[in-house]
Amino acid sequence: MIMVQSTFKLNLENKESVMDLMKEMVRLCRKEHGCMSYEYYEGITDSCQVILLQEWKNADCLQEHYRTEHMADFLEKLNDYLASPVTTRSYVSPESKISTPTVSEKRKPEQTLH
Repeated sequence: MIMVQSTFKLNLENKESVMDLMKEMVRLCRKEHGCMSYEYYEGITDSCQVILLQEWKNADCLQEHYRTEHMADFLEKLNDYLASPVTTRSYVSPESKISTPTVSEKRKPEQTLH
């Protein structure tokens, strides 16, 4: 399992609009293959700070998510609502094994875990 934590610092003046985008992302992402959970959390002391916690069955499922049309659309719109860049961290559970790529896999474009 892979968990991804992203922190968003939103502009106050258009916060409600981005929250609508985030709600739509939750709806779409939860339908994706390998999505175990996907949810945004608003800060208690700073309501413009939002944390996204997402869990994926494995790295392949996460990479599929990064290639979806709704992800591209969300990222294209997101910058209009941010007060600062998004920070992201990924955590891999101990039972998940990340193997060394085979020769044929090395020919594929490099994929990045955030």
